Amino acid sequence: MLEGSGFPAASASSLPIVCGALNPAIDKRLHVERLRLGEVHRVTRLEATAGGKGLNVARVARSLGAPVLAAGFAGGTNGDWLRGRLEAAGIGQRWIAIEGETRICLNLIDDADGTSTEVLEPGPEITASEAEAFADAWRELCETGRWMTLSGSLPRGLSDDYYARLIGMARERGAHVVLDTSGNALKLGVQAGPHAVKPNEDEFRQWTGADPRDERAVRLFAAELGRFGVRTLIVSLGRDGCIAATPEGELWRAIPPAIQAANAVGSGDSFVAGWTVARSRGLAVPDALRLATAAGAANAMSPGTGAVDPVDAAELAGRVRIST
Repeated sequence: MLEGSGFPAASASSLPIVCGALNPAIDKRLHVERLRLGEVHRVTRLEATAGGKGLNVARVARSLGAPVLAAGFAGGTNGDWLRGRLEAAGIGQRWIAIEGETRICLNLIDDADGTSTEVLEPGPEITASEAEAFADAWRELCETGRWMTLSGSLPRGLSDDYYARLIGMARERGAHVVLDTSGNALKLGVQAGPHAVKPNEDEFRQWTGADPRDERAVRLFAAELGRFGVRTLIVSLGRDGCIAATPEGELWRAIPPAIQAANAVGSGDSFVAGWTVARSRGLAVPDALRLATAAGAANAMSPGTGAVDPVDAAELAGRVRIST
């Protein structure tokens, strides 16, 4: 994997990481000279990627050398476009075709000051039959020892406990799920026992009412989650890295090196990708945090979203500080 990083490479028999992409999107970055409300703008540069949090995770995990399979819902011409981009990237796919059209999300970049404004479509509504078809497909993908991720918001039409249902299937079959979501989907999802949970600091505060930078609070909540089978709670803290804790009371801080940030969007997804790749290779929590933090920082150095140069990630990993 990451040449010169000291991280182990995947074996030829490695199971692909399954990245749940239940609410995918075409992410478009539109650059304008200066963004002014109420005025007509001409785009100076346009970039389009297969996006949504689940596909960001898939793309970064693939760039880090892991075999990857993306699974979710896709519909219409936008869904066809996503399939083509993932095929070109060497990412396996398992899509449920839906009646609705896959959404488009816009990120408007003001080149004058570097600020970004996001406009997100709500996405299609998933029917009951489509939801059941995906549950059946997910069940087939669950295998002992496999690593899986579930990221982002649930699409319209799915109940808040849908992630919990998928996690339960995986756990019954010996697979490990990393959950990165918010709101009721997070509250219900953790009760099904994902292997790891990664809220950001705002999500953690809304979820628990506690200070996400308070080590004692994070440690106590990790112990509480252990009752459901959660093995690691990770609270991401943006440019300040993360705090991670286990039910046994172990706690680590991972602090990234100083970088010249270009675009932080997708850094949380890149962190999840780095963490999952590392854990799938058998790395212990501290080393997994090192690679995850490096992947998040490498994404922030890139103008793209969910775009990690493995050379950058390897170099940054050596400069991530882990403390206990």
